[in-house]
Amino acid sequence: MRISPQERQRKILGLLSAGSVSVQALAKKLRVSEISIRRDLAALQRQGKLLRVYGGAVANERVAYEFSFKEKESRNLEAKEAIGRAAARLVQPGAVVFLDTGTTSLAVARALRAVRPSIIVTINLCIASEYVGQREVRVLVPGGEVGALSPDLYGEWTLETLSNVNVDVAFLGCDSVNPVDGFYAADTRSASVSRLMLRRSLRAYLIADATKFGRKSVCRIASVSALKGVVADKTLPARHRRALRRKGVDVIIAN
Repeated sequence: MRISPQERQRKILGLLSAGSVSVQALAKKLRVSEISIRRDLAALQRQGKLLRVYGGAVANERVAYEFSFKEKESRNLEAKEAIGRAAARLVQPGAVVFLDTGTTSLAVARALRAVRPSIIVTINLCIASEYVGQREVRVLVPGGEVGALSPDLYGEWTLETLSNVNVDVAFLGCDSVNPVDGFYAADTRSASVSRLMLRRSLRAYLIADATKFGRKSVCRIASVSALKGVVADKTLPARHRRALRRKGVDVIIAN
């Protein structure tokens, strides 16, 4: 089935988020002529969404960031929203809450509006922007370096500020979870923040949909036994639920 030029261009931007694409490879993958691909690339360049080069195109870095984050936000959206609501029910009004990196944390932030914690501490600039213009909740953002393809803060300044913060509840994100071995981040910077906030919180919960379970990433953050609980969606397999409980972890299933 043939797709519209608009849908084809959306797919091109998705493929381009990796950095660069060639006309030949795009034509083969999207099953259209190279002439059609060149028209698409020309249209996208006029919109400022990419830069054409000989034989293909390279990413406009700002657009690559926007596509990457928005695409992640829309992935497993129903599960993330359910996790956000379940996580918010673990927070008492007036509490101090830490929200980690990631689009699931953004879902928690939106759900927390109904709870009204006194303070939200976050390294995620999108979460901070969610609360602009309201007065019920104070939002604290540490200094640091902004990620190249994520709206998150990292580095020595971030860690130094957070090391002087105490929170009632921390909601931590991750890239993968192996209930037997631990939970993981894709890079050392985000892993360092998560490890620190495990120590600076009275209770720490991992927020992760079922697609993240049963895998390992590059940087191990900690054992799941360091957590008070894990908030996951209803598709989490029973074997993972049992493995978490054997570690003494509360398993909260979001419906």
